[in-house]
This record gives sequence, structure tokens and C-alpha cells, in this order.
Amino acid sequence: MVSSGVNPYFYQVLCVPRRSSLAGPLFKLPNLKNMRMQTTLLNSALAALLLTACTTPPPCPPVVEHFEHPVFSIPAEADANIAAVEGYLNALITANEPGIRASVGAGFYANNTWLPADSSDVDGIVDQWMQHDSTRSDQRIKRTFAQAIQIAEGNAYPGHWVQFWGEYSATDKATGKPYTALFMLDAHVKEGKLVKTYLHFDRLSVFNQLGIAPPAPAAEK
Repeated sequence: MVSSGVNPYFYQVLCVPRRSSLAGPLFKLPNLKNMRMQTTLLNSALAALLLTACTTPPPCPPVVEHFEHPVFSIPAEADANIAAVEGYLNALITANEPGIRASVGAGFYANNTWLPADSSDVDGIVDQWMQHDSTRSDQRIKRTFAQAIQIAEGNAYPGHWVQFWGEYSATDKATGKPYTALFMLDAHVKEGKLVKTYLHFDRLSVFNQLGIAPPAPAAEK
């Protein structure tokens, strides 16, 4: 007889089962083959679940059409502003005077190298690129990257701006040598027109490619 201090089920599992002529088997051992099969199926299902969890990409976050920030944001006119800058650049390299003038707004100011002497209005830009057209051939511009942002009012340089990175290439007619120059144009765009530009490029690399000594710096006054 099982003592009252021991769980009868626990006792039946641990003890060798005995048969009783009256009650039949006290405990029936489980089918080990079925248990192994169930365990195998369970492990397979768990492995498949883990594999699915690891290989299924998480759902994509919703697309934000126009990024917003307290200082700057991506305006709805981003594509149009970039196209305006690219149109201006193409007008320059094709010496398209009407196109140049149509691309800029009132009071246009071009700061070419951060030096006042190299800066000009639209008339100066037209004269400059007409001169380039007479001394260069096969002028091309290849866009590397461009972005459009809007600076909030109350900050320095508010309004719509385009940063345009590219590669300018041409052939110098005097030497017959081709050359390239990486550049970045920072343009202020207002109502689809360029009103201010800042041009950055490595002028010394152009002289080196053409084998020409750069001009001596102006003497300090």
C-alpha cells in the first residue's frame, strides 16, 4: 500500500508496475516511439518558426514624403528646384544667353570663389561663359548628387536652397588638352529662379591638368 506521505502518481512512475488479478495494470508505460516522434515534430516546427522570424524582414515604416525639421526641411518643390539649377548649368555650358537670363531672378548675384572680385551679376556671368565658349570645346556637366532643402525663417540664409555636386569637363582649345573639375554649386532658389549662387571647385587642379602655371597671387596692399 502506498503511504499517505507520497504522491500516488509519483510513486507509480518510479516504481516497477505490478499487475493485479483484480484491477489490471496499475500504470501503463507511455509509447516511447510515439514520444520521440512528437518531440521530433515539435523541434522541427520550432526550428521553422525561428527560421521564418530571422529571414522575414520587418515591415517598412511609412514613407515620409517631405521631411520636416525645426531648422530645415525638404520642400514640395524639391524636384523643380533641382531642375531649375540643372537648367541654369546647362545654359552656361552651351552659351545660351537667353537661357541663362531666364534661369535667374531679379537681383541675381553669383559668388564664384568667395572673393568679391570673382563675383558678378547676370551680365558678368553671361560675358564670362561666352568667353569660355570661345576658349573651350566639348563642355559637359555630369551630376553626381543634388539635394534641395528649405531653411526656416528666423535662421541664417532662409528660403529654398539646392546643393548640386557634379563634374565639369571640357577641352582647352589653346593646349588641346581635356580636363575635368569636380564642383559644388550652392544655389538660392526663389519661385523657380536662381537669385544667388556660390560656386566651389579646385581651380589649381585645372592648371595642373593643362600643364599651365597658375597666375601669381596679387600683391597684398
